[in-house]
Amino acid sequence: MKGQKFGNPRGKTCHWTPELDEIVKSAWARGGLRAAKRAIRQQQPTWSWYSIKKRAAVLALCRPKARPWSDTEVNHLLWSIDSNASMALIAERLGRTIAAVRKKLRDLRYTAESLGGYKVKEVADMFSVAPARVQYWVAEKLLLTKGGRITESSFSKFLADHPKRIPFETLSPDMQNWLREMGYPVEQDEANAMSVGSQ
Repeated sequence: MKGQKFGNPRGKTCHWTPELDEIVKSAWARGGLRAAKRAIRQQQPTWSWYSIKKRAAVLALCRPKARPWSDTEVNHLLWSIDSNASMALIAERLGRTIAAVRKKLRDLRYTAESLGGYKVKEVADMFSVAPARVQYWVAEKLLLTKGGRITESSFSKFLADHPKRIPFETLSPDMQNWLREMGYPVEQDEANAMSVGSQ
């Protein structure tokens, strides 16, 4: 018996039938590889994880390698999270799965507790001002923090109550549009445009 290998059947030693293929497809749709493994193990207790995964690849169930995230997509993701958009909506907008969105947030070191609100540096970057200026606004209670992050509600209130503190006309059109959506007064926007035009 020299050379005989022991262990679970792998590759061609697993006899896949149309019925087993359907079980894999159905289970995979519900919960991916883990669900497929459970379903097949109920029929074939000795078959390995590797064999089931290999069959899933043959059936084209395994997703292709995820495309890399662009800076624009990451910014959109963070803005959406800070705007309290649902995971499903964010995933739909970005053309990605909810799992992919959650993984990216984990990669960015976001936790359930820290999601929502803004870091001082994020606000400084959005407004094109020095972080020290944003820290001053926090110290003056113009911006409120919770858990070390500027809250969504105080950010919107700051836009509405203190628009002249923001160099709005120097920001990119995309940022201007987003700030309007977040609470920056359109009247102030128009006043800025008029003052620039009269100079």
